[in-house]
Amino acid sequence: MRSTIEIAPTGSRPAIRLRPVPRSEPPFDDEPAPQVWTPSPRPAPGWTADGPPPSVPPQQALPAVTGASGDARLAVRRFVRLCVEVLNGFRPAAHLRRVSLPGHAADVVAQGMVGARRVAELRKTSRPGGRSPQRPAPVGVIKVVLCEPRPGAVEAAVTLVTGERSWAMAFRLEMHQQAWSATTLLII
Repeated sequence: MRSTIEIAPTGSRPAIRLRPVPRSEPPFDDEPAPQVWTPSPRPAPGWTADGPPPSVPPQQALPAVTGASGDARLAVRRFVRLCVEVLNGFRPAAHLRRVSLPGHAADVVAQGMVGARRVAELRKTSRPGGRSPQRPAPVGVIKVVLCEPRPGAVEAAVTLVTGERSWAMAFRLEMHQQAWSATTLLII
């Protein structure tokens, strides 16, 4: 199967090449940042039903959201790599404790252990004819989608694959004491 299609017209014009669409989605920059509105039981002094008094300048629009910060993307990449190593059996699940908040570490490690057990069971049951394969299929990352709902917090959804089986993993990282720490991990 060829990756490009060439159409060569007769004459001196160059050939047209059609290339496949990349698997990544373009970043979005047309959605504004969420606006927080807190209701007040009575209007502020000097305000009328039509709005603020003339001396109050109008608020400027917030800049458009362009996706997660580079620091958050790097933290997500490192955490995904660590989780994949745990699922493949190259690391113990206890290594997730050092990248988790102390109050949430037990839940994060428990989810890592559950995921590693599921992968191990899948590898045992997927052996045709009871024979062990030369090398079992490792867990791989297909796609990572992340968002930064507020500065200092990033949430990600990851599509994983092992053999012919797909998995989903979701987690949340928060910035605490200048380090990104996991607060939630869910492997489905």
